[in-house]
Amino acid sequence: MDSAASSRCPCVIRVLRCTFSPPVFPTQNGKVAIVTGGTKGIGYQTVKHLARLGMHVIIAGNNENDGQEAVRKLKEETLTGKVEFLYCDLASMKSIRQFVQQFRAKNCPLHVLVNNGCTAQMVETNWGGGQSLYVLLKSCASLEVEAGVMLVPERKTEDGFEEHFGLNYLGHFLLTNLLLDTLKQSGTHSHNARIITVSSATHYVGKLHLNDLQSRCSYSSHGAYAQSKLALVLFTYRLQHLLTANGSHVTANVVDPGVVNTELYKHVFWVVKVVKWMTAWLFFKTPEEGASTTIYAAVSPELEGAGGCYLYNEERTKSADVAYDEELQRRLWTESCKMVGISDEASRLP
Repeated sequence: MDSAASSRCPCVIRVLRCTFSPPVFPTQNGKVAIVTGGTKGIGYQTVKHLARLGMHVIIAGNNENDGQEAVRKLKEETLTGKVEFLYCDLASMKSIRQFVQQFRAKNCPLHVLVNNGCTAQMVETNWGGGQSLYVLLKSCASLEVEAGVMLVPERKTEDGFEEHFGLNYLGHFLLTNLLLDTLKQSGTHSHNARIITVSSATHYVGKLHLNDLQSRCSYSSHGAYAQSKLALVLFTYRLQHLLTANGSHVTANVVDPGVVNTELYKHVFWVVKVVKWMTAWLFFKTPEEGASTTIYAAVSPELEGAGGCYLYNEERTKSADVAYDEELQRRLWTESCKMVGISDEASRLP
């Protein structure tokens, strides 16, 4: 990992643990948000904070029972009825289209889209017993968000996509594109609509294989996961370029939540689990802390009109160098349009 990523080692900010106080933001009465994967962890905390600010929040998730339970708890905790659940399986292009149809039927605006993902599935790792504690901790740092699947064995979505790429990236790519018209109609010159996509520091070690996006030639769960996270950053930068070229009142930013203590770790290899148990108080953020940068990106006045940013700890920072490759951004976008079956209107723009 390069110096930009390694310099952000979580131990630096976790040495002196203190009580977390969420930042104060202006009320958001009358605004509507969609948060994918909002039933647990980072997503749940994001929904809770946005609802407390007065937003009407729609949770998009793939488990009806978890969704309704989350809505019940959120209404109790926020004392607002402005939270609801709609089914959306990001691993299914058909389900995503059905979700968008259901949302459009409500005839409501959309001011914030948070591509946070869904609850992660089974995690498998192959850590060798001879690795040092430092390497194990750095490995833990890559298991940091509830944005799709993470380190799963090789398998495919119902549409035939490699699962990391299909669920973590293509699902959000299609969802965002299908909701773009509503976002554009909802944004104004003084109050842009906002798209926030959750990636992770894992993208720093990711490589995009344009000739083998499905990892058919050589599958590695670590490589596939990192590629999906890099794709989300490339997608966000290209999206912002297109939004600017169109003069749209919509911004797109990407968020790194940091190393967060969530349920993603319940299936990891026992050595990693022991290390996490011994060090979580020092190295790991709580889900509420992990959600803070996403919330900042969604509502902070400081980011009004600002797009194409990589945000960490509520600050703009530098992503991997390869993510700024505009030709790679363009080629990934074009290929993604083909894969999900939508027209590449961007081909007519610079």
